[in-house]
Amino acid sequence: MSYFLKSILSFFLIFLISCTSIKVHIPKTLSGAHEIQEHWMEVRSGAPDYDSKDPDFEVEFPNEDPSRFVYYEDGFTSWTGWGKDYENLYGPISKLIRKELNDHKEEYPGKHKIIIQKFKLESIDHCGYNQVNVEMEADIISSGKSWHYQFKDGIDSGATDCMATFATLPILLGWIIYLPYLGHRGSREDQLNQMGRVALLDFMEEIKKHSIDAKRISNKKR
Repeated sequence: MSYFLKSILSFFLIFLISCTSIKVHIPKTLSGAHEIQEHWMEVRSGAPDYDSKDPDFEVEFPNEDPSRFVYYEDGFTSWTGWGKDYENLYGPISKLIRKELNDHKEEYPGKHKIIIQKFKLESIDHCGYNQVNVEMEADIISSGKSWHYQFKDGIDSGATDCMATFATLPILLGWIIYLPYLGHRGSREDQLNQMGRVALLDFMEEIKKHSIDAKRISNKKR
């Protein structure tokens, strides 16, 4: 392998490993790309309006570690069982949920106490294929009624570090085939962000359903 090809490959591998950016948000709160770009620094810095306390909404996540929002294993070291944790640039899950509740109170009538028991978002690269998994569990009390939430989903794809490396070896010619595939399936980061959003949207929809049920019960008692 020539020095030129080695340089290209080395640069690519460094870029591949170091440029992981996790941006999970609730699309309903920050709906457009322009709005997301405009406000995400406020979310990350913990501006008061995103971290406000409301007596009708309590969100707890015992032992939450914002720096471990995502677990990420690359295709070259996954056999060792070692991975890397990443934080979410938009903030921890408890803050995202609290922000959605505060910003759209009319959609979640009543009082809600949310205790998140589990939120697991991971990307496991097996070189030949990649798995993105998300799991979420929470115990909720909506207007005095207790219920349990559980969600699990995943994506299997060929968007792997090994595939990207193989596409780079023949003077980047492999990207002619691999790049359209990424455009269709998304990169590992895209899939992580997508699955994180899917889980949060599903959770908020369940909160909304229980809010409506609690409101109906309250109206019947009158």
